[in-house]
Amino acid sequence: MADARSPGLPTDVVLVLEFINTLDVEKLVDAVPTPGALDAWCRARGLVSSSDAFTPDAFRAAIDAREALRAVLLSHTGEPLAASDLKTLERVASSSPLTVGFGQDGVSLRPAATGGWKALGALFAAIVSTQRDNHWLRMKVCAAGACQEAFYDTSKNRSGRWCSMAVCGNRTKLQRFRASPPRR
Repeated sequence: MADARSPGLPTDVVLVLEFINTLDVEKLVDAVPTPGALDAWCRARGLVSSSDAFTPDAFRAAIDAREALRAVLLSHTGEPLAASDLKTLERVASSSPLTVGFGQDGVSLRPAATGGWKALGALFAAIVSTQRDNHWLRMKVCAAGACQEAFYDTSKNRSGRWCSMAVCGNRTKLQRFRASPPRR
C-alpha cells in the first residue's frame, strides 16, 4: 500500500488524502486547528489566492467535510457508513459551487466561489476527478482504530485495510491473536 507521499499518485488523489490527514487521529494533532492554519495549508497547495480567506463558517464546513470524508474512506474498507456523513458532504458541497471549465487539456470542474468556499470547491472537484479516473474506491482510511490515516490501496485486488501492513496490520493481527482463546 502507498500513502499520500507515494510517487506516481495523481495530484487530486494526493490532495484529498493529505486533506483528510491534516488530523492525525492517533496522536490527536490537528495541522489546521484554526481558519488561518487551514488558509495557509490551502494557499500552499494553490487552492486559494492571497485575497481569499476562510470565514468561520467555511472553516467549520471544511472540518465537517474532512471528518465525513474520513468516514466515507473508512467505508471503503468495509466499515459501515452513516447516512449523516453523506448528508454533511452534500451540505458542504452545495455551498462550494463548481463550474465547468474548458481548456487545451479538456473539460474540468472548477471552483466558482471565493474564500474558503473556493478551496472546498477545489477539493470537491478533486474528489470528482478521483472518481472519474477510478481512484476513489482505492482511497481508504486505515481500519486500525487508533490510526485512521488516509491512504491509497495499491493491492492488486483492492483488499487493503491498513495504511501499513508492517505497522497497523501487524498490530491488529497481534491484538486479535492475544484476544483469541488459548489452544489446547
